Amino acid sequence: MEKCNEYAVTGSKFCFEHLEDPESYLQETISALSDCEQLMNFKMCRGIFSDFRVPCNSMTTSKFTETIFSNVVFDEISIQLCFFDFCVFNNCSFKNVDIRYSVFAGSTFSDCEFTDSEILHVNYNGSELKAVKFHSCDLYYSSFISSIMREVSFKDCNLKKVSYSNSNRRNVEFKYSNHEEAEFDKGDMP
Repeated sequence: MEKCNEYAVTGSKFCFEHLEDPESYLQETISALSDCEQLMNFKMCRGIFSDFRVPCNSMTTSKFTETIFSNVVFDEISIQLCFFDFCVFNNCSFKNVDIRYSVFAGSTFSDCEFTDSEILHVNYNGSELKAVKFHSCDLYYSSFISSIMREVSFKDCNLKKVSYSNSNRRNVEFKYSNHEEAEFDKGDMP
């Protein structure tokens, strides 16, 4: 086998692409997740999760790279110190979540909804968001630097100290939201 530069997925010596049976690995992972309260130090590269409800209450210090999440429900979960680098989130729900000090850099979000959530010090830099809703969320000190945002709604959110520097925004709504001390490019306020 040629040398692979990707890290091995949790519980294996191989990356996801070089597993003998990736589908069985995903099923075993989902089964293991349903039995745990906390997902900690988990690693996944180029995995695919679809039509799935995350069963654990907490995710900590885990890393997902180039992983696809389609129709995944992340409701009522705590996500802390996690990396979701260059991941894809399609039609995902984040309701009553507590996300802190985590990174979604370079990720793509389409038709996702964040509701009644704490999203503090979260890095969305270089991400692309299309048809994404943030409703009644606290995004204090989060950043969307160099992000592309299309049809994004921030409704009744705390956006204090959020950075939108160098972001490309079209049809972005900030209805009833506090954007005190938020950073925008000069002359580019909402």
